[in-house]
Amino acid sequence: MAARQQPRGTGLGVQYEDFVPKSEWKDQPEATVLTIDLPGFTKEQIKVTYVHTSRMIRVTGERLLGDRRWSRFNEVFTVPQNCLVDKIHGSLKNNALTITMPKETITKAPNLPETSMTVAEKVKQLEEKRLLEEARRKEQEEAEKKKKLLEEKEGILRKLQEEAKAKEMAEARKFQEEARTRKLQEEVREMQLQEEAKAKEMAAARKFQEETRARKLQEEARAKEEVKARQLQEEARAYEKLEERRLVEEAALKKKYMDESVGNRKIIKLEDRLLPEVDYTKSTPSSATKPVSERTREVVKAAEEKLGYLVEKEKKTEKGMMEKIRGKDITREEKKLMVNAGVAALVIFALGAYVSYTFCSSSSSPSSKPE
Repeated sequence: MAARQQPRGTGLGVQYEDFVPKSEWKDQPEATVLTIDLPGFTKEQIKVTYVHTSRMIRVTGERLLGDRRWSRFNEVFTVPQNCLVDKIHGSLKNNALTITMPKETITKAPNLPETSMTVAEKVKQLEEKRLLEEARRKEQEEAEKKKKLLEEKEGILRKLQEEAKAKEMAEARKFQEEARTRKLQEEVREMQLQEEAKAKEMAAARKFQEETRARKLQEEARAKEEVKARQLQEEARAYEKLEERRLVEEAALKKKYMDESVGNRKIIKLEDRLLPEVDYTKSTPSSATKPVSERTREVVKAAEEKLGYLVEKEKKTEKGMMEKIRGKDITREEKKLMVNAGVAALVIFALGAYVSYTFCSSSSSPSSKPE
């Protein structure tokens, strides 16, 4: 028994299993009987056909085994020569198909002797027997040939099925390997993407932290600079206020000195503020005995020393005072020096006036006393 699968492309996937049923010939005096074992087959599933050209009987049949599997057979048998083909009939009973082929009846000739008729019948019987044996031998040869062809066919089918199965298994393994490879590649790619995303997040976090730290440092530096600038501005403003107040006081003091020296002929003790080196207003035991001219010379000498100190300090700088004034490159210390120089000049002028006044007063006092 062999299984044959329907060719692909039909979409049905029906499989047929071919088998060779067992057959048996029986020679009876009146007929030749052919018995074929067909287990599982019904009358509707069997078809018997007589072929006149070749005097052969074709028996075919097929039945459903289940799950798109069918069992079928196709057998051919030769009809003996002495059979009446018109009276061939068959019946199915107990899973066995019985085909009865009646023999031709030979009538005896009335004039022939009994012995000759017997010999003729014997010859005829022998001839029929020989023909029957030849038919059986041919049927056996055809059966063997069919069996051999079926075996070869089954072998080819098995080989094709094995090759198809091996090919399907190889394709399945290849598909599984490709699927596994694709899955591994996707996992690796996903891991790479996750690592890249994590690295980007960490880089972004570091960058954000650095930017935050930099902004914080900039804000701190800006705050420090602003605080320092405010302090410097406050200090400069306070210094300018002090300087302005000092200049105003000095100007008021100078004006007071000039007014008193011209109007009242008196000198305020300006040397206590500007020339602390010589105190010419206080009278000491030695100054009481000194004449006025000597005291005047001492005051003038002290003023000259103060003015010389200021001039010497100005010489130590790289630029002259006039050049700095033209270039507007005067510092606060140099402003102080200029103010002190002016004050010293005024003091010298006031001292000169005072000396002249004192000298004139002292020279005129003896002559103005009453005798």
